[in-house]
Amino acid sequence: MRALFGALIITAIAATAWAEPSAPLSEFKVRFDANGPYLILATTRADHDFPKAIAAAKVLHPNAVSATCAANDLAAAKKILLAEQPHYILLFIKPDELDVNFAWQWLTICTQLNDDPLVDVCTGVITGSSPEAAEAFVKRISDAVNGHTKLPGRLVDNFGPNSEIGKTDFQQFPGNFMIPALGPRLGLNAISHGTQAFSDKHLDSMRDAGLIHFGGHGHPDQIDDGLRASQVKSLQLSPCVVFNGACYTGVTNRWFDQFTTDGKVVEKTVADDSFCLNFLKTTAIAYFAALHPDHGIPVYQEMEYLAYSGASMGEVIKHTHDGVIISAGGHVPKFEKLAGGMPAPAWSPSEMMLKGTASRMLFGDPSVIVTDPFIKPPFNVETKADRDSLHITAIVSNPLLRSSFADTYFSDLASDKNLFNDRALIAVDLPQNWKTVSGVEVLNATAGGKPLKHRAAGYAIESHARKLWIQVDLPSEGFMQSRFRVEGSAIELKVKQ
Repeated sequence: MRALFGALIITAIAATAWAEPSAPLSEFKVRFDANGPYLILATTRADHDFPKAIAAAKVLHPNAVSATCAANDLAAAKKILLAEQPHYILLFIKPDELDVNFAWQWLTICTQLNDDPLVDVCTGVITGSSPEAAEAFVKRISDAVNGHTKLPGRLVDNFGPNSEIGKTDFQQFPGNFMIPALGPRLGLNAISHGTQAFSDKHLDSMRDAGLIHFGGHGHPDQIDDGLRASQVKSLQLSPCVVFNGACYTGVTNRWFDQFTTDGKVVEKTVADDSFCLNFLKTTAIAYFAALHPDHGIPVYQEMEYLAYSGASMGEVIKHTHDGVIISAGGHVPKFEKLAGGMPAPAWSPSEMMLKGTASRMLFGDPSVIVTDPFIKPPFNVETKADRDSLHITAIVSNPLLRSSFADTYFSDLASDKNLFNDRALIAVDLPQNWKTVSGVEVLNATAGGKPLKHRAAGYAIESHARKLWIQVDLPSEGFMQSRFRVEGSAIELKVKQ
């Protein structure tokens, strides 16, 4: 599916009219979310090697609780989390302690702090290739929050290599067909380049962007046929938040290749040329990326969610992980521990994409907020409660949120099985007297007054917020096309206590 996703983007780019990039609009006003509690947690080795970075973080969060534990003792970490029940965790960890196995285990324990299956705490990671790099990362965050530096109101989307244009062609243009909903607030720009075109003369092509997205395939040292880790250190960037959808571009040291000719997993390392570690030396104040094969649509969902929710960075990555859990049927997927020499897991495409998205991490402070909401959410939700049931009507209010209406993992209702289902991801507040939910029934789905095929994909309660999340899947009729994607389309549900 990912290869076809990339091919469809290339086709859409080929039909785009080229012009000069648009200018930035008003700057972002960066701040911390004051909602706590806040925990600064360091691995034992990070506590020893990153003392200045940790001290700087404690200055930023003077009321935070501090703790340490060994990176390989997540049982001890879970005890700390259960005792403190933080809303935010700033996790200091050494690059060689972080891999996809750690990411999956960390995600799992972060769903085990109460009795619901969703993520219970927002995590951001601080690491660096040296103590100085980790300290500088914290300082950049401090400078942005304190107003010493500014994030421009411009988004640059580097789609990655385009095989339909010349190998050395480089095209930059205004607008963005993937995230048009963000246009009222941001100067939207996109880059498409040939497979040999991201040369050093283009290192300034993302200057003046407060938000940056990278697409394409990837490895720990590069975006394939695109930006290389060795070039990253020389990028000319403004302070920015970066969303990277290329595979493995969150790897800081150890990674696992499960796509081998002999069917065995191979353990590999990248250190001196880690794309992630090099990006953490730039002016970025937050960096979202995966430690395993990723795929593109959830990354656009992160940007859309940021725009309509005004969420903190930690809440953005939590929303991604919660989406994995809800799409998987309302439970945390089973994560096999990868090791060199083991047989490659026989995952279906849906399992690969679910687990790859679950490996996405936020590098940066999870409590950072870069914007208030500036666009309408995907749905207007109306509820009516009676004695033992809740009737919900979710009405499409912003069909320009293209990725938010994509299931991203399943294709059973799609007219083209190489594409994704559409979805409605709906959140409702539960009545105060409700303790649990015994079932969710989809009464109907309609577009233009006509019924649509549908299925309930999953639901879960977010206990501390008393919020119910429900996903309903719908047929798609092309790449991010369906009859449902029209203002006024509706889903009606009945929730039983």
